[in-house]
Amino acid sequence: MPYSKFIILILSTLFFSCSDDIDPKYTSNESDNEVTENTINILFIGNSLTIANEGIDYHVQQFYNLGDAEIVAETISVSSDGFSLRDHLMSNNTLGTISQGNWDYIIVQENGIVASTTPQETIEAILELKEHIDSDTEVFLFMTWAYEGSPEMTQQLYDVYNEAASLTGFKVIPVSLGWRDFENENNPISLLGIDGQHPSKYGTYYASSMIFSIVSNQNIGQVPYNSDLNSNESNYIKQKVIEAVTLYY
Repeated sequence: MPYSKFIILILSTLFFSCSDDIDPKYTSNESDNEVTENTINILFIGNSLTIANEGIDYHVQQFYNLGDAEIVAETISVSSDGFSLRDHLMSNNTLGTISQGNWDYIIVQENGIVASTTPQETIEAILELKEHIDSDTEVFLFMTWAYEGSPEMTQQLYDVYNEAASLTGFKVIPVSLGWRDFENENNPISLLGIDGQHPSKYGTYYASSMIFSIVSNQNIGQVPYNSDLNSNESNYIKQKVIEAVTLYY
């Protein structure tokens, strides 16, 4: 074999032997900053309400990237379409990801129909989920919103999430309450998508803004992340988030 071909073969072998396999079971959003031992690790557990429009985990990551430069964060999501928390408790992927530990924050989102129609099932699932989470991890319950034509869901979701919080010590992120106020103002933009259940891009931005604001304790109005919204839209939503957090958190 010619010497040059031999060298190429050796280099190719080394390259492919060092390549990392990509786990398709969850999504990871690494910060543009260097990940260090001081990195804040955030796990999202939910369903399509969490992963719509690129995923709340993605947008929260972007807020962190453009927020306080001294804070480095990495967000990961194990959310799956249609999943309830009971489904997650039967998922090796979800439980395996939780058991990796080193989570600073975990954001938990229940299936909206399950939470509003079978609240005891949701409470039991959250209690069971707590058993799998390190005591050092701070857990937030992501209270989602009422679906189109079902305004009563807001109160139902409020009741179940707050009861679960009182039993576990977890904190509630009151997206549903601010969402209700926003939609009741008949704004020119809607947080709900066309199917009346999933968030529009504005809804995902609203929820991501509130989650980032509460978890990071940073002033959302000073973080220049707009996603693909124009500045008037993003600034208006940020202001509404600030108002809702002040009222309900």
